[in-house]
Amino acid sequence: MKGILGFISFTFIIGGLQGIVHEAFGTWIPLMGFMRHLYVDGYEIYISIALIVLGIAVGTAVQRAPKE
Repeated sequence: MKGILGFISFTFIIGGLQGIVHEAFGTWIPLMGFMRHLYVDGYEIYISIALIVLGIAVGTAVQRAPKE
């Protein structure tokens, strides 16, 4: 379970960074192109920040979880 949640955390953080890169440079990173479907016009920065914070929160929860 830790591995899956770690991957989800990584995906959220990279997806949030991708949104910020898209706003700054106007291009999507090809590796994580599927994340662009989460963004709503006019709220890209807010959603990017929320994804980064959510990814950090999930990553922190994974680190603090007891070992199985």
